[in-house]
Amino acid sequence: MRPLALACEGAGVLIWLMTLAVTLPRGVAHLPAELFCTAAAAAGMLLSLCERPVWMLSLGGLLVTVSLAVGFRLNLEAGAAQIFWTLPLLMLFGMCLALCHVRLRDFLIGMGAVALVFLDGELIHSVAPALQSLLALFAAAALLMCLLVHLALSVERRSGHLLRLRLAALAYEDALTGLPNRRAFFERAQAAVAAAPTGAFNVVLVDVDDFKRINERLGHEGGDRALVAVAHALRRASAPHLCARLGGEEFCIWIEDAEASPADVAAACVSAAHHLRVDGLRLSVSAGVATVEPDVPLHRALALADEALYEAKAKGKDTLAVAPPSGRMPLTVPTERRAWRPWRALRRS
Repeated sequence: MRPLALACEGAGVLIWLMTLAVTLPRGVAHLPAELFCTAAAAAGMLLSLCERPVWMLSLGGLLVTVSLAVGFRLNLEAGAAQIFWTLPLLMLFGMCLALCHVRLRDFLIGMGAVALVFLDGELIHSVAPALQSLLALFAAAALLMCLLVHLALSVERRSGHLLRLRLAALAYEDALTGLPNRRAFFERAQAAVAAAPTGAFNVVLVDVDDFKRINERLGHEGGDRALVAVAHALRRASAPHLCARLGGEEFCIWIEDAEASPADVAAACVSAAHHLRVDGLRLSVSAGVATVEPDVPLHRALALADEALYEAKAKGKDTLAVAPPSGRMPLTVPTERRAWRPWRALRRS
């Protein structure tokens, strides 16, 4: 909301300066006070321009609003038809406040200050007694309309904000399991490696054993239920480390804690999935562990973990294997067909 509030404040100050330039030849009775209001509005603009907390932005906006309202009110006193311009100006200020403020409290404070400035005792007593009730009715209707506009805009802004938050969350969340997705994993891992280039991190690749057989026996819906059950078990077993779904039946755990044992985390994941059953079918997973050392790129460590994972598969599944700590070891070419993984293309290049 800061850019919109600043735009409205700047437009208000510009309109006020134009009004002041047009009405200046009529007289200088209120010129010092009007110049003071201009300076106060400029100070409020400067306060809003600074990168400060939200309450500072609200304070700057309130200062601009009250200063401009007082300036227009002083300018109206020199005119013969001030009552004619009071209600339109009150409505204009109310609409601008409804547009700029999200919180009802800020809107009510600003609207109350503007109403006190324009609907003061002097103006009310200058109206004929027979028209005072009509003036009060019009003023109440204007305030109520501004309040309804603010509430309607607040609902729209909040729903749009929640939608943007939801879309942002979906960009980093796997829709089926609720775990962080591939994008979230790689951004988190790359940020951690960039922040500590000399540190050592660990990755654990986890793959559901015989997932094709699960799909054949239970169908795709049963396979989805199996993936959800495994994801929940891995999240509990690997906490507080990041557990993400890379795609298909493959999951990855990112371990930043240097004191945590990646082999123990992998063993806990294998053990947690060992007791899972979906529609009477027992599930199991295999895990491969590798270390992201300072001289080992992330995609190289993932490739090593992939090799360790298939070593665990070759040992009979439902177990784990740890890749050697050195990233300089040659990678073996598997004889069985494997699922496509993006880092394999990088490894070949």
